[in-house]
Amino acid sequence: MKKGKGKAAKKAMKFAERKPKAEKWVAAYDGTLYGGDIIKAYRKKFAVDRMKAVEELQLLGVPLTKEQIDREKAAVKAYQELQRAKKAKRKRTREQGRIQKGDLLFFEDQDDIFYYIAGYTSGGAPYGITWEEMGLKPDMENFDG
Repeated sequence: MKKGKGKAAKKAMKFAERKPKAEKWVAAYDGTLYGGDIIKAYRKKFAVDRMKAVEELQLLGVPLTKEQIDREKAAVKAYQELQRAKKAKRKRTREQGRIQKGDLLFFEDQDDIFYYIAGYTSGGAPYGITWEEMGLKPDMENFDG
C-alpha cells in the first residue's frame, strides 16, 4: 500500500506539513466549491474540523468575516448539543432496558442494611428483612443466593 495517500494521510498531517499545499490551494481557490464557502471547502479538502479550518485560514491570511466565524462556532455548539442529547437518550434507553429485564443491582426497596424494606415507622425508620437475615452481603451481584 502506498504511503501518504487518501484521507487518512491528510488527517495525519500537521499544519506545518499542510501549509505549503494549503497556501497553493487558497491562491487557486475560485469560490465555486460549496457555494463559495471557503471554510467548508478547506475542511473537505484537508480533512480538518470546523474551528481548525477557521484558525488555519486566518493563519494563511484569508480574511474571514465575524459572521462566518460565528456561524462555524454555532455549528460546533449545535453538534455538541446533539451529541449530548444522543448520549442522554442512549443512557435512558439502556436504563429502561435494565429495569425491564430486572437487571438492577440495587432496588428502591433496598438499602445497605435491608435486603427488602417492607415499610417505614411513623418516625421514618425503615423495617423489613436485612441482608444478614438473608445470608447475603449488599455488594453481591447475585441476589438469588
